[in-house]
Amino acid sequence: MESKGFKDILKSLLKPLDGYCCECITLFGICLAIRLLESIILAITHYQASIFINCLLGFLTDIAYIGWIVAALYLIYYLISRISETAANITIRTIFATYISTNIALTIYFAVTHIPLDSIITAYSPKEIFVTLNANGWYNIPILVLIFIESIVYIIFPQPHYKVPMWVKILFAAIAVTSIVFPGINGQRMEFRKYYIIENKTAYLIKSLKSDNNIIQFTSSELQEKSNEFAAYFPDYEFVDYHYPFMHKDETPDILSNYLEKSEEKPNIVIIIVEGLGNYISGKNSTIASATPFLDSLADHSLVWENCLSTAERTFGALPSILGALPFGEKGFMSYRRDAPNFNTLATILNDNGYKSTFFYGGWYGFDDMDIFAQRNSMEMFYDNPEYESAEQRNKWGLLDEYMLLHSISYVKNDDKTPRLDIYLTLSTHDPFTYPNTDEYISKYKALPQKGKPTTPVKENASFMYADDCLKNFFNEYEHCGKFDNTIFIITGDHKFNTKDRSNTIDNYHVPLIIWSPMLRESHRFPAIATHRDITPSLLSYFKHSYGIDYPENEAWLNHGLDTCNTFRSNTFATHYYDSRKLNGITYGDYFITTNQTYKFDNTNNNLSLIPTDNNENANLIGLYLALERYIMNNDALVPK
Repeated sequence: MESKGFKDILKSLLKPLDGYCCECITLFGICLAIRLLESIILAITHYQASIFINCLLGFLTDIAYIGWIVAALYLIYYLISRISETAANITIRTIFATYISTNIALTIYFAVTHIPLDSIITAYSPKEIFVTLNANGWYNIPILVLIFIESIVYIIFPQPHYKVPMWVKILFAAIAVTSIVFPGINGQRMEFRKYYIIENKTAYLIKSLKSDNNIIQFTSSELQEKSNEFAAYFPDYEFVDYHYPFMHKDETPDILSNYLEKSEEKPNIVIIIVEGLGNYISGKNSTIASATPFLDSLADHSLVWENCLSTAERTFGALPSILGALPFGEKGFMSYRRDAPNFNTLATILNDNGYKSTFFYGGWYGFDDMDIFAQRNSMEMFYDNPEYESAEQRNKWGLLDEYMLLHSISYVKNDDKTPRLDIYLTLSTHDPFTYPNTDEYISKYKALPQKGKPTTPVKENASFMYADDCLKNFFNEYEHCGKFDNTIFIITGDHKFNTKDRSNTIDNYHVPLIIWSPMLRESHRFPAIATHRDITPSLLSYFKHSYGIDYPENEAWLNHGLDTCNTFRSNTFATHYYDSRKLNGITYGDYFITTNQTYKFDNTNNNLSLIPTDNNENANLIGLYLALERYIMNNDALVPK
């Protein structure tokens, strides 16, 4: 009787198994189809890895990740099927459809961008996500709609149920058992292109979200110990208070006075940050044909740092680094909005010394929280304004460069407030690269003497010829606005415009840095490495020594300012982030330090690159810096109010 009762229970438990296995077979079949779709898109977009083999390995990874979940869901399926088999099927399909839809979206995101989506998604508001999807291609929103429709059809459309062979049931049981002990994929031990393909994209996102839920706190003694340990890496600085671990006496040398005539009045500053302007596409040492003839000619009469590095592969790192050498935190300084710690920047300090600051940008200021950052810097903002929304003046991101730049001159000319600090951020060289007279600029670019092998489409390259013409017209018009002779212009890029190719680890951060002014005594090119973080310390030191402006004796930037050494060297500090907002590495003196390897900077044949070394004596700097940075951002411990 007992034996019969056990058999009856077992038979009852296994009765819905055929139907459930059919649902699982459909799920695994769709997962395989997603992997095949991924391999096709990657092949089309020239992803540099063994695509098809790694996609098949990725399919096995998908099964390993979801196998135990599928096994656990059988209990839910069984319990609901006791009431209604139809309800059980719809419930399981709803869960499966959620996973499938998520994985399709994440896979397409990776296949197009070549970077898996991670916790960066938490740094963006729903409006920012919509703006990005809408601006980066007409197909993005329709794809999401199709995914949603597919999910509904999958849920309500009856799946065929049939007798499943015993060997399939045994295979599913083996998958479930194996999945329980599956340790996951270790990306640290695998070449990143291969890892990105093989890793399950949903698992990658979940792991990233979990790893970011860390708030660093120290006791007073722990903070003092960490601060002293960190200070040992910077023996040239006199750190003043361990409660503010980065703060030290500012002794940045004044190097700009050697090259600029002193004017009777404080000079105006114009900083132009060109979207995507990297050394790959601009300058005499460009990798491919330079698309910026005007900037190249301007550089011949300027101070030029040939090896300048940005701090991020996207624009979110540019403003905080250029204006204040500010720390990054979890998702970027600006993402902290009004919760960011107290800070000093070029704008806040010049404002305290009688300057008026304005931020000119043709797009939506709320993107990357630029609006809050500008407000906290007391900067006026233009042109997120309905009066500039006529179709011929805009692309999907916002006002075209030619209109944004020329409108700004009218404003500056009619504004009597001086001296001025004006910040410009362009956007016409942003994906999807829509700009006026496209065919004409493509023809002009094709006619240039070519060098190197482009890894980017000619339409993207030619967009910089349009941007270059806009800058040329801007300078021509600015000359007549009455403030030209007493203005210092600084031009740089926020990052290289194409960050998909990571064959050269440092190339995505290699950007032009040009300082030009009618006040300039002589031109000079400097081969020493500089970073965006060096700009503000040098400018403020120049203003302090030449014009007597007041600013705090102690500062938190960890930089000596721009290096005017006539030989190649690196004597600076900067953190560098992927477009996913994960730390790539740290520039520390002669070295570029990552979590796995230390490199030495090299400039053979004017080609900035990295050489692996066995020097690991500074390997602990990354962990120490990140811990103190998180503490600073969470405890308002950058500089005192």
